[in-house]
Amino acid sequence: MLYILGMIGKGLGIALLCILILVVAILLAVLFVPIRYSLWGNREEAGAPEGKIRVCWLFSIVSCFATWKGGIHFGLKLCGIPVYDNLKQEQKKKNREQKKDRKQKKERKQNREKTEEVWAGNETEPVEAKKQEPQSPAMQPVKESPVSGADGAGQKITLCEETSDGGTERIQDPPEEKARIQKKKKLSISQKARAVWQKICSFFRSLERFLQKLADLPENISEKVNALKEKAEGYIAFLQRDDFQRARSLCKKQLFSLWKSVRPKKIRADIHFGFADPSVTGQVLAFVGMIYPLLGKHVLIRPDFEQVVCSGTIVIKGRIILFSLLRVICILYFNKDIKRLIRVWKKEEALHGRQ
Repeated sequence: MLYILGMIGKGLGIALLCILILVVAILLAVLFVPIRYSLWGNREEAGAPEGKIRVCWLFSIVSCFATWKGGIHFGLKLCGIPVYDNLKQEQKKKNREQKKDRKQKKERKQNREKTEEVWAGNETEPVEAKKQEPQSPAMQPVKESPVSGADGAGQKITLCEETSDGGTERIQDPPEEKARIQKKKKLSISQKARAVWQKICSFFRSLERFLQKLADLPENISEKVNALKEKAEGYIAFLQRDDFQRARSLCKKQLFSLWKSVRPKKIRADIHFGFADPSVTGQVLAFVGMIYPLLGKHVLIRPDFEQVVCSGTIVIKGRIILFSLLRVICILYFNKDIKRLIRVWKKEEALHGRQ
């Protein structure tokens, strides 16, 4: 029994050890196997620009690409098998939309045919028109739509009397109706007067607020100038701190080392350029001459001072090691001077925010 338990424990230990070795191997591969990138671009004198970017990792087991030639095409591959392709996805989406449109058109056609059949059936049935005799009463009550105004009046009925020539004549309103109309006119005049008075009062209140703002303007400007002055003095004192100088030199050193690890290892270019103004061409050439030692000896620059032209070919290759990036991040994150500066900066920002 103990022998069996020992064998089971030994097997589990070996399995856990294998899993641990596999995890460590994957972690080391992620950290130390470089991510390789390449960029290619070309433009003829009378053609459209085209280019390609390719990124691969671990002997191209994982690779992605993006090309430009009249449109963007990008995709992802695992072990050489396409996993994602934007052109195929767009084509599938387009096919789904076309299929949906065809289905909707078919349904509309069927509904239209059913409607035409119903109308055709209704036209075949006999329709009997009902004759209505016109009525000519001597006096017709005409109801107007109910009016829900401020006086709360309900329905109003106007009596019309038929004349000898076939027309109608309106009967004059009763005295109560005339009194109600006059009362409504008086109320409307008082309401207009009250509205005018309110506008006058509102105007004088706005004028008073405006004059108060003008009186307080010099004091407000002085307060803002003093606040900006104190804030600028605080920033200057922050930049003059010793820990800030140490942190700045550390960041400069680490970023320079990071650039050395990720910068392109191969640059090949043959560029022919020219502008309408020869002086602009000369300025661009002077700038390129300043950075020419950084570009390498395989870069050919051909300026043209007589015509407008932009053509050439460029090829860039390099690699990125994640361990270098992770090392720089850890050094900067755990640095005491940077942590102290972040705390001081947050404190200063909170203080100025409260002010």
